[in-house]
Amino acid sequence: MGPPIYDGKIHPNEYVKKMRVYCNLRQITNEQEILKFAITMIDSTINIPENINSFDTLINTLKNHISFTVFKNSCKRKLQALKYISEYEEDNNNDNALNFITDFRTLCRDAEITNIEEQKKYLINALPYNFFKNEFVKHKNANSTDELTKTFEEIVSDYSRIIKNGSIIALRHIGTGKYLSSCDKSFDYMVYCGDFGPNALWSINSSNNLATAPISYGLDPNSINYESSIQLQHKILLGKSFYTNIFRQSPTSKHFEACCGDNFQFPWSIKHYHNHDNKGNVKSGDIILLQWNNNNVNNIMNNNNINNINFYNYLHNLHNNNVQYEHAKDIFLRSHDLKFTVDNENYQEVVTHDQRIGGNDQWCIELIE
Repeated sequence: MGPPIYDGKIHPNEYVKKMRVYCNLRQITNEQEILKFAITMIDSTINIPENINSFDTLINTLKNHISFTVFKNSCKRKLQALKYISEYEEDNNNDNALNFITDFRTLCRDAEITNIEEQKKYLINALPYNFFKNEFVKHKNANSTDELTKTFEEIVSDYSRIIKNGSIIALRHIGTGKYLSSCDKSFDYMVYCGDFGPNALWSINSSNNLATAPISYGLDPNSINYESSIQLQHKILLGKSFYTNIFRQSPTSKHFEACCGDNFQFPWSIKHYHNHDNKGNVKSGDIILLQWNNNNVNNIMNNNNINNINFYNYLHNLHNNNVQYEHAKDIFLRSHDLKFTVDNENYQEVVTHDQRIGGNDQWCIELIE
């Protein structure tokens, strides 16, 4: 490693620090010898007086030179242009947060921006999406660069929990700890609650256009949010989606049947179990209710432009056979300890219902990939 050179592209304090390290590694410990060597290694385009007798004087002299003004202004422009790109954006690596915050702290140091409010402005300007900005504004008590860094890390960690279009998720039943699952065990695609595994993996997608979502919600343009109508497609049973058949009874409790099959495009809605305003992003670890939007059944039955003719005929055959359909305002997903048997094996029942909401309706949504 060669000796450090000062050419105006480094902060004077950092130059002196590097020079001390270089000299100490070579057993040069005399302060005046280190100072003389540091002066010698200053680029000849930077003129300094000859009567410098301390490092404090050297640092102040370098700071008063026009090259340091250019250096500081350049660092401020870099700060203004600095942008954080999430690790979860396509083609980005997993070190984005680390690289970003390191660059941010270095530029603040080199630009000599010590005022925390000014640092906050630069940091907020560098953050993408209203989610980051809104979350950061909530943390008003940060009064040091270290606390700003801690706040940034907490927000990035929180962002990593957001469920996005196309995410692979699992739904864990709170009451029993089992996972919403499906398999082709029987002649039909069976839905049940079981242990975590391939049968418990679902791809979640939203039909909502988030460009129309209120800015105040702070939504990532690709996120699933509590205003979304969503579809759950099984990861293993390709092309098969989770839905409910309100015209058939579940095998044990005689509620509505939970099914997995051809996609009829009837979405579910995610409701937050604890936060009843149902605003914001759906995040891994949230406790949710899954509501069936059965209004879509009414819409299809009353729609003359039917794309899915088979399902249209299916509904009307039910009515012709005096199977009555009564519109239920709220239909929610439920599981419980009740079992049903297929091929001499017991499975935990999954149903939908229009009864009072209770503990058996709670699910934890978990982000898998």
